[in-house]
Amino acid sequence: MKKRITLCATMALAAAFVFGGCGRQKEETPGEATGTEDAGEDEYVYVAQYHPIGGAGEQIGMAIIGNDGDVFYLEYENSQAKLVSMDMDSQETVELLAELGEYQYITSLDSDGEGNLLVSVTGYTDETAAQIKEILIKTLDADGKELASLDVSEAFLQSPGFYIANVLTDGDGNYYVCDGREIFILKPDGSVYSQMSPGEYINCFFRMKDGKIGAAYLDDARGFIVNEVIPGEKELKQINSSISFDYGTYQGGADTDLLYTENGVLLSCNLSDEKPEEILRWTDYDVNSANLTSVVVLPDGRIAALTTDFMSPEGGTELVVLTKKRKSEVPEKIILTYGTYYPSFFAERDITDFNRQSQKYHIMIKEYGDASMDYREKSDLYLKELESGQFPDIIDLSYCPMPLETLISVGAIEDLNPYLEADEIINREDYVESVLEAYEREGKLYAIMPYYGVQALIGKVSEIGDAKTWTVEDVMELMADADSGVELLSGVDKSDILWTMCTMNQELFINEETGTCNFTGEDFKKILTFANGFADKAGDEATLDDLKNGRTLLYNGYVTSVSQYQMYEFMFGGPVNLIGYPTFGKGGLTLFSNGTTAAMSSGSENKEGVWEFIRFNVTKERQENVGAPNGGFPILKSALEKQFEKDMEPEYRKEENGNQTQMPKMTWAGSMGGEEYSVAVYAATQEQVDRVREVIMSAQGTVRMDEEVMHIILEEASGYFSGQKSVEDVASVVQNRVQLYLNETQ
Repeated sequence: MKKRITLCATMALAAAFVFGGCGRQKEETPGEATGTEDAGEDEYVYVAQYHPIGGAGEQIGMAIIGNDGDVFYLEYENSQAKLVSMDMDSQETVELLAELGEYQYITSLDSDGEGNLLVSVTGYTDETAAQIKEILIKTLDADGKELASLDVSEAFLQSPGFYIANVLTDGDGNYYVCDGREIFILKPDGSVYSQMSPGEYINCFFRMKDGKIGAAYLDDARGFIVNEVIPGEKELKQINSSISFDYGTYQGGADTDLLYTENGVLLSCNLSDEKPEEILRWTDYDVNSANLTSVVVLPDGRIAALTTDFMSPEGGTELVVLTKKRKSEVPEKIILTYGTYYPSFFAERDITDFNRQSQKYHIMIKEYGDASMDYREKSDLYLKELESGQFPDIIDLSYCPMPLETLISVGAIEDLNPYLEADEIINREDYVESVLEAYEREGKLYAIMPYYGVQALIGKVSEIGDAKTWTVEDVMELMADADSGVELLSGVDKSDILWTMCTMNQELFINEETGTCNFTGEDFKKILTFANGFADKAGDEATLDDLKNGRTLLYNGYVTSVSQYQMYEFMFGGPVNLIGYPTFGKGGLTLFSNGTTAAMSSGSENKEGVWEFIRFNVTKERQENVGAPNGGFPILKSALEKQFEKDMEPEYRKEENGNQTQMPKMTWAGSMGGEEYSVAVYAATQEQVDRVREVIMSAQGTVRMDEEVMHIILEEASGYFSGQKSVEDVASVVQNRVQLYLNETQ
């Protein structure tokens, strides 16, 4: 793949940054609707209104938008649930008196497409809810009055713990029941017509405009699949369409087959269309598309959506209504552009939250490419845009095809130190220094990671010891003393190790200031020899048993929370050491961004606005109150310590007898080597927190080596790996080729 910038492209990019314009000096209104209503008339734009659902202290279990525009939801207060309807226009709420028996509870909420509600009801033998007695599907009218009830206990009670996630119906009166993994089609009398499973978690289950039922899910081998559920069939049928679908939120449209959101964009299409119609980008209206649960285009042209903030500690469900208004009637803000080729969940979250609180600025995402394009196509488009002078105000560094060093070399990004030093609210000493230094080069600060994680090699203390760092020689000695059949690391080959080791130690081989290289020294030869000790082709992934019993010594992992560290102790069956890759003269633990890491464009005409966004994400209020524990560690020291305190606080559940039982703070589930595992993580110990803190403070950022240099290294190293060349021969040729490349591109 083409991942580098050629000499001519770099020169063109540098010239573009010198002579091109950037940003939008003019004040504009975000989110224009498509075109004008009539020639000569004022343009129309969507304007968003946000309505929280549920009162203080109340939790919303599930919510849907009915055919008439009313919102229906389950509201929990003191563990008691009630079914509520809310008028979309007035936001007035009415509790619906659904007819439920003793120990009966609503477990799913859907619409039958004709203005009625479909609810599944689970009945228990007593108030402890320990044993299921019955499972029912009820049809309720908009007032909560029961129209029909179907007992489906016979179909599902044989499966312990079975619960219904969704219920839909078709024009023939059949019921489609989804439990998240399997789909059951029931005849009108409740008997099973057919049953099918894609073998994956079903992300979306919906009814299309013609009454057909669809199911969408992510397949590891084939990507995101949108299927049709056909009664009587044993397998789902992939929808026949020329449109390429990607992961997102899918449902049927009112006038089209599908209304769906992918990569932050709301789209609509009929399956016979060649391409979908793009309606809007959600962040233009301060909506995080990752939180969407339901979207409806109303008969009057308004767009209504339900969102639930799953990452926020408080959660919260919200109704968003988009209405077209004349652009001249809408207050204007200064537009800032956020350039990326992949709008991540974190970017959407942070941009929408910033926009809602800012009275002056509004950030709009500029995405380079779309889901149909591969990495190379997006990279080429990104570079072409920059060469033409179309620079974003904010450059996303988490998803940027160019390394930081290239952006610095062409003068594309601004030093943030002057802004940090002049800021009257935030102070450098309040932040984790090692994390700040990750994006420092020669005393200049080019970005700040609000949230981050640590990449490490993880091993059992009893197998690899408790040293904080190690060298290539240390690892070779460890393997020399290991029993026969013991492997160091599974799932990697010689080239993988060589790539990682060279990247982590690149400053030993490339001098950016002088434009020279050194590959003939002993350090590079040691890395070649070390990499040659791995397999020619990556083998199978290790199993948990391999890790616990020392047949595989290391696991290449990421740590973004204390609970994740605790999970690794479970995987290895004892205390673990996060030691990192073997390096020369420094630690091998590396930091990576787990949030919105962005740079200020040097050509932006609104740099104060860009700084407002960067500082917004690192303020105390933001750092201490945003995100779940696994969203990454906060850079603010006080927020980090506050998170550590939460990690050590036990959580309890009060039993009927008055006793308290400690509850897990998180449950990790996954698979390794074909074996699925699940581990409940409880309150952390002080020792575990101290170890994680130590790992964070000793980790550092990495310099991303030019990928053309890496391709040269890999190409020449293959001769050594195959036994055709000596280490000395490879080092000499790499030295000559890389130096020639540096001479051409400096």
